[in-house]
Amino acid sequence: MTIGFADLARSAVAEREISPPSLLALRQLGWSEGTITRHEAETLFMLNRALDHPSGEWADFFVDALCEFVLGASDPPDTCDACEAHWLIGAIDSGGSPITMAELELLVRLVERAGAVPDSVRLYALQQIELAVIEGRGPTRVGGTPGPRHVTGAECRLARRILLASGGRQRAIPGEQAREALLRIAQASEDGANSPEWALLLGDVAGACLGRALSAGENAAEVLAPGR
Repeated sequence: MTIGFADLARSAVAEREISPPSLLALRQLGWSEGTITRHEAETLFMLNRALDHPSGEWADFFVDALCEFVLGASDPPDTCDACEAHWLIGAIDSGGSPITMAELELLVRLVERAGAVPDSVRLYALQQIELAVIEGRGPTRVGGTPGPRHVTGAECRLARRILLASGGRQRAIPGEQAREALLRIAQASEDGANSPEWALLLGDVAGACLGRALSAGENAAEVLAPGR
């Protein structure tokens, strides 16, 4: 790890903010060899949690740098292998709950870009939406007040990317645990003022599962059923 990168990061952690010039310097130092190191990646997670008011520019750098790191460190490249998925979830978990919006966007962007990604990454990301809906806390509910359980438009769009996006050639099909998490969210928000996008998302997920059943000659009801 370069000394400049470490010094800049430590200074920003101490001040709990990062100025535009410091962010530019951090970006240049981080990309000096084409990608960041694992130590630098871990430093970025620490810095992300330390910032009192992270900017959109910071979030863009955080997501881009760590997404490139995970895709480059995985075997084969441009995927997210089980080892890197385990490291990523652990790095986010170490900061405590709830996670930040930049961390959630990192998970979603990785799902969108990786040619293959373990179900654990999709499930972990979806669990953040579940936490927001059921407990009213999380990156999508910052500054909000507890109220009746409901799914917002922003949460619908994130959940759609988590469940159906894929960096590969084929559309993603939600796994069993993801479908169970989606069912818990649906049950918890059944009487809430959900975004109109929620019903559309549920229909699209059901359609994706049904399409898999038909192409595989399976029983559609069994594929859609929780616990399948």
